[in-house]
Amino acid sequence: MIKIKRRLNIFIDERGDFGFTEGSSELYGVSFTIHESDNSIINDLEYLNNRLKKADYDGMIHLADLIARRGDYAHFDLKQRQDIFWSIFFFSKRVKVKIHTIIVDKRFENNKTQLNRELASGINNFFNSISDYMNEFKKVVVYYDIMDKMH
Repeated sequence: MIKIKRRLNIFIDERGDFGFTEGSSELYGVSFTIHESDNSIINDLEYLNNRLKKADYDGMIHLADLIARRGDYAHFDLKQRQDIFWSIFFFSKRVKVKIHTIIVDKRFENNKTQLNRELASGINNFFNSISDYMNEFKKVVVYYDIMDKMH
């Protein structure tokens, strides 16, 4: 019998900014999408890509901009934005992943130090809560989204 090497993939993305000036975001969030590599998502990705192709879209999806009709979606009509939204919605209902998000309301923090402390505490608590689960895997790979930082 071949022993399958199990791998846990953790994708991290963030939303908001660290600023405390006029126009800064009120919330800062860090999301963790957890996927067991033994659970293939190839069919789910094919489903998503086919739906997005029908919606005539092949870019990255940023739901806040999509809903608010700003940024890359400023010129899209309501029908196309709805098609993109429902594509990602049904994909997320189908795909076998776990999602956890830590949200910090910056209105209750006074500076970056407090924000960092609150985030560190939330992230530490989250990883402590799943440590037994992570120990079930031979390999844990963490991916951090840096694409937005490159623009």
